[in-house]
Amino acid sequence: MRNRVATLAAMTTLALALSASPALAGTPAEHTPPMPIGTMTFDCGSTSIHTTSGTMNYVTRSADTASGNWSLTGTITLSGVTAVDSEGNRYDMVGSAHFGYSYNAQTGVVTAVIDGHVVSEAVTTFKFQFVSKGGGLGGNLNFLQHGSPNGNYLELSPGSCTFG
Repeated sequence: MRNRVATLAAMTTLALALSASPALAGTPAEHTPPMPIGTMTFDCGSTSIHTTSGTMNYVTRSADTASGNWSLTGTITLSGVTAVDSEGNRYDMVGSAHFGYSYNAQTGVVTAVIDGHVVSEAVTTFKFQFVSKGGGLGGNLNFLQHGSPNGNYLELSPGSCTFG
């Protein structure tokens, strides 16, 4: 359970850190300038794949209601992301991620506090594929996590890769 909570907190922190702070003001969809992907590592069975270049694009939307409810949703898409495995094979990394967080003031249930916001429910999904330059699939990351207001936590990772 402690590992699940740590994973939810880490992924939520990552998603919020990657999203644009101005979106928290309750504005319409915010399109942020592309950000460099940096070095990310994925464990794919017998090999690791590391990003080498490319950008991530973010669209976020936040809303506050008069009754005190709050929500933040966002989509992360990849642009020109390349990666290399431990044997030197090169890949194009394609896919997207989506996250959504909300707080229901009427129930007052708090499952986490993220970036100063109380959260009742959280969901994060990642769908990334590593396509080799020859056209084959080097691996994929299919990740879903959901934290419910009733305290239930679900984490699925049926892909061949995990976050390193």
